[in-house]
Amino acid sequence: MSLYTQAQAGDPEALSFLVRRHIPLVQALARRYAFCEDAFQQGCLGLVKAIRGYREETGCQFSTYAVPVVLGEMRRASHSALGWRAKAAVRRARAYQEQQLRLTGVNPPIRELAAQAGVSPEELVLLLEQTKGEVHDETGLLFSVLPDPRGEDWLLRFCILDALSRLPQEEGWLIRQRYVQGRSQTELAAALHTTQSSVSRREKQARQHFIQAWGKE
Repeated sequence: MSLYTQAQAGDPEALSFLVRRHIPLVQALARRYAFCEDAFQQGCLGLVKAIRGYREETGCQFSTYAVPVVLGEMRRASHSALGWRAKAAVRRARAYQEQQLRLTGVNPPIRELAAQAGVSPEELVLLLEQTKGEVHDETGLLFSVLPDPRGEDWLLRFCILDALSRLPQEEGWLIRQRYVQGRSQTELAAALHTTQSSVSRREKQARQHFIQAWGKE
């Protein structure tokens, strides 16, 4: 009988051992929620939830299963931590974003938005994620609510690759071309021998599926 099965059967020693083994994962994820004092504690609860819900017979790695579960608990904990400072930072970031879109037609990178908002890129990603229901942008801003896949944090890259792996092949390719390679909708339309509006529709659907995969628990 595996440790996961023992923990799920109510063995406190097996559960304690697995929590200690995977606590570095919670610590790494909690850095994204530095402004929330309860994030780590809630993440530990999420880890226990993941241990109890994990099924080895699926063939899925435990970390792949646990990351979205732990993040889900942290998001709930962080929601109440957003105060006036956070709201002001989001307003500054969005005002600058709208200004640059009007002037240049190009959406500024998350690091540039964070500098204008006066917060770290990681904190701005989280703040935008927490308030993403208020975003109204025709083109959609995938990485206004997700981390930069070219960042230095291996765990964030892992999470993005994990979410991409759950998309249909064509949608995963489209997301990579648009947000990693930086190719325009016009360029992709020419490559696919279709129209820019068709690419726009496909991209919108791919983004929706990606964000659903990102937040899936």
